[in-house]
Amino acid sequence: MSHALPADAHPIVAAVRRFVETEVLPVASSLEHVDAYPHDLVARMKALGLFGALIPEAHGGLGLSVSAYARVIEELCRGFMSLAGVINSHTMAALIVLHHGTDEQRRRFLPRFARGEARGGLCLTEPHAGSDVQAIRTVARRAGDCYLLTGTKMFVTNGREGNTFALLARTDTTTDPPHRGMSCFIVEKGHPGLQVVKSIAKLGYKGVDTAELSLDGFAVPAANLVGGVEGRGFKHVMSGLETGRINIAARAVGVAQAGLDEARGALRARPGDADALPALADMAIRVEASRLLTYWAAGMKDRSERCDLEAGMAKLHASEAAQEVAVGAMRVMGPSSQRLDGTIERLYRDTPLMLIGEGANEIQRLLIARQLLERYGERFGALTSREGEPDERREIVLAVRRFVEKDVVPVTQEHDLAGRYPAGLVERLAELGVLGAVVPPEHGGLGLDPLTAVMIVEEVARGWGMLGALLAGHLAATWAVAQHARPEERRRLLPPMTRADFLGAPAVTGSVAARPEGSDWRLAGAVAAVENAARARLLVVRAALGGAGAGGFLVEREAPGLALGAPLETLGMRGLGAADIRLEDVLVPASRRLGVDDRQSAEAAAALETLTRLGGAATAVGIAQAAFEAALRYSQQRSTFGKPICQHQAIQLKLADMATRTTAARLLTYRAAGLMATGAGAGLAADMARLEAAETAYQVSLESMRTHGGYGYTKEFPVERHYRDAAALLAGEAGSGAARRSIGGRLLQEETG
Repeated sequence: MSHALPADAHPIVAAVRRFVETEVLPVASSLEHVDAYPHDLVARMKALGLFGALIPEAHGGLGLSVSAYARVIEELCRGFMSLAGVINSHTMAALIVLHHGTDEQRRRFLPRFARGEARGGLCLTEPHAGSDVQAIRTVARRAGDCYLLTGTKMFVTNGREGNTFALLARTDTTTDPPHRGMSCFIVEKGHPGLQVVKSIAKLGYKGVDTAELSLDGFAVPAANLVGGVEGRGFKHVMSGLETGRINIAARAVGVAQAGLDEARGALRARPGDADALPALADMAIRVEASRLLTYWAAGMKDRSERCDLEAGMAKLHASEAAQEVAVGAMRVMGPSSQRLDGTIERLYRDTPLMLIGEGANEIQRLLIARQLLERYGERFGALTSREGEPDERREIVLAVRRFVEKDVVPVTQEHDLAGRYPAGLVERLAELGVLGAVVPPEHGGLGLDPLTAVMIVEEVARGWGMLGALLAGHLAATWAVAQHARPEERRRLLPPMTRADFLGAPAVTGSVAARPEGSDWRLAGAVAAVENAARARLLVVRAALGGAGAGGFLVEREAPGLALGAPLETLGMRGLGAADIRLEDVLVPASRRLGVDDRQSAEAAAALETLTRLGGAATAVGIAQAAFEAALRYSQQRSTFGKPICQHQAIQLKLADMATRTTAARLLTYRAAGLMATGAGAGLAADMARLEAAETAYQVSLESMRTHGGYGYTKEFPVERHYRDAAALLAGEAGSGAARRSIGGRLLQEETG
């Protein structure tokens, strides 16, 4: 996707982008290779107010939201990741004072932090304590009106150039667990007993100093004990991890975007190289999904919602994506990527840090899994809370969820095994108004927007992928009629389609041509495996026009020249009634052409394709969600070696990856639906969502089967059905190399920035 700033972005984000493009990018490589601290750039960041980014205006800061701060970090890292390190460690120290300090500490430190006079950092990690913070050995002994600190701190960003650190130490070494005896101090340089032992040489992340600090009886005033009470330090530093992980995710997004930009630039320089387009598509999807996860978590933080799980998922996905994009860009660029005067080799060295920072990803996965188990247990709906949605949307989606759990889930296995069409369930969907979800109220529908419709399809597919696919196709057909058909056709078709008197289905793939015959049209060609063609009475057909482009046409089942093949027996989506169709000079009256001219008809055809792919994406997300929830439940019910398998690390790693990937696919799908709802071009976004969601449904259903072991391979459990249904999506257009090449080609045509 193009890297344009959102319309509601804080003005500081645009200012940082200009700073990066005019001042950072020209010097980043030279500064990095000599490993020189970027004094001039840091001075400019200070002038921009970035050292007070999250400090409230009342204390002299910018008072940014976490979302705006994340965008600042992303922009900085698109130019030079080391700059983000300078301000982020500083910001984390400032936040500890802001949220946990005494009023006197806030007055004393926050204005200095905001001005950049107090240059902050975090002193947590030690030679024997990384992710396991409770293993620290630094001690603080009370001596009158001060504490004497002794110990060693490792990997301290700003350790040499900084002067004011938030340091965690043990004030009581006898407590069990150890964290109850930990306290946090604001440590200021300038007194005996604190020594910068060395600057640590690193693979990447150069230009910012990373140091080892030694404390030997270093005196810290008791007034610098954060909050003024011992034993609360562990809580103080842990409270900042949500923001810290969102920061790492934003860093990763910025670095990944830089890699994507480099790869896109290289391919634009060699326009005949179509072989690399699928790789470009995959990189772009990973970057966009990571960005959406990052700002999803940041938005929750801004709303003061608990987001430790979500921030961890964002950090995990974005850091892994940055690594993959750096390697992918290197492959696209070939030998030139190795040049030290280029950007890619620096990104390749920088990205491993995000896999490690703020908790190594392997530890992060364990934390995500434990939080999933703690929050959701065996309940349905993990990670799909509709809180915060508009009332109407939340009510209709939750009503559909109740219908799925009560009416769909209990009968799905029986219907699937028999390959039976669920006529009764379709009637119930009509009674709920769901078949008319996108139909205007004047024609008997609910008049819902595409995003709400997508959520409904996801909920239905979570109960049964086949029913979700049927609904998605019907909604695409009704949307085409409601938005682009002539008024008389709307009045004739929409009310019975809303009541389930007859169903519609889109036919957008294959090869169908339209030629004019007077004011009417003749359609000829074929479309393979049209979903629900065996029962749909209305087909909405995309056909190529004689010149350029395509149009949309309404073809009823009884139309002379329309031939339907026998329902196909398929691996998955049993009962859907997919069939091949052939059109042999089918006459379509002018009144049944979508749009009143070629331009409008082309717009209608494009919208039909977009909504069809959105429906496929939502169906895939629903299948992935069902497979993930099945694994989450089973992992708590099944025991091996004397404990539930959810307590085994191998299963926890799988649960974390399943949840994270499913959420990323969901956010991509919702974003595309949101773009369509606002009238913005959603075609590329829908194609990216469809591709990623189909891959996700397959991967998650397979991992769920692994989690279930032998039982997952049997008909007694729904996992094998999810796995089969995912194949229908994976084998379709979205899973093909042609889709990736198409996405990659359009990415090259986009304007950047």
